[in-house]
Amino acid sequence: MTVIVTLIAYSVLGYVLTAGGDQNPLAIDKEAALPLPHLIAAINLVTVILLQLGYLSVKSRRITAHAVFMGSSFILIAAFLVLYVVKVATLGPEQYKGPELIRFFVYLPALIIHLGLSIASVPLVFYNALTGVVTRRAAGKTRHTRVGRLTYPAWTLSLILGLLVYLMLRLA
Repeated sequence: MTVIVTLIAYSVLGYVLTAGGDQNPLAIDKEAALPLPHLIAAINLVTVILLQLGYLSVKSRRITAHAVFMGSSFILIAAFLVLYVVKVATLGPEQYKGPELIRFFVYLPALIIHLGLSIASVPLVFYNALTGVVTRRAAGKTRHTRVGRLTYPAWTLSLILGLLVYLMLRLA
């Protein structure tokens, strides 16, 4: 199930990234799309905070709080994905306009790692959200905990690097 959802999500994203500007069915009015990068960054920042609270909650064995924080993170990241697809479909990809040295040694490595972790995190996040909901009382007896130990740092680092990329695009 996780593989199917991931493949569908990547297919939609691939279509959006390659479909031509105004003909893209997911594009909205450009004026309406201008605030999307800032909204996406805010969602990512809140998600980072919720992930940390979820991690601290599970470490202190407050499972209900953990479920609330992680569930909220999942909902926000789903909203992020929808907004990101609409942003790219409408505004296209952004270009870094800062110094070439910083682009090569800071921006591009951060972007590449961010994208790699993002791609790898989607199925892990989906799996953990699904097992957390379906096996709520027995999540500790499934792979939920083991996968979570990999998912949490990958997702967190991906979000932080996404925020760094956002800042670098705005400050360049």
